[in-house]
Amino acid sequence: MQLERLVCNACGAPLEVPASAKFVTCGHCSGQLQIRRTESAVYTEILADLAEKTEELSERIDDLAANSELTAIDSNWQMERESLMVRDKHGNRHVPTKGSSIAAGVAATLFGCFWTVMAIRWTSTAPAVGVFSVTKIVFPAFGIIVIALGIYNSMTNITKAEKYKRAERRYRQQRSEADRS
Repeated sequence: MQLERLVCNACGAPLEVPASAKFVTCGHCSGQLQIRRTESAVYTEILADLAEKTEELSERIDDLAANSELTAIDSNWQMERESLMVRDKHGNRHVPTKGSSIAAGVAATLFGCFWTVMAIRWTSTAPAVGVFSVTKIVFPAFGIIVIALGIYNSMTNITKAEKYKRAERRYRQQRSEADRS
């Protein structure tokens, strides 16, 4: 059997071990050692140090996994949040709220009602022939279309506001659960 000459990493004592050995206990300090072999060297490493390094790496991996989970949750929320936001008349995006949706619907409905009443009033004295007969229908119809679109837009944005609140609650819950684990 071929023996290798090594030095204990714990106390420096000389060791002779079989060439096939992977682990050894030092006869001088009772240190438990792992035998490492590379192309150019053979040396010992204290197993307790390896266990400590392994524990540190395990903790780091756990931290990275937790951070990765939080990053995924945040990224998914950002995409969902963007899809639920609404644009104002200037093209700016903002979080939908029930209050602003209702206010916009009321404003559009009031404007549409005002327009319709005024259009009927203005066109009521017009003759019922030619172009005037069309304007008697088109002008008031425009007001009714504004009312319908205002109500539709308001209902759509109220639905988006509700979806946004549910999604935000779900995100906060997922984030809280991930933080605890």
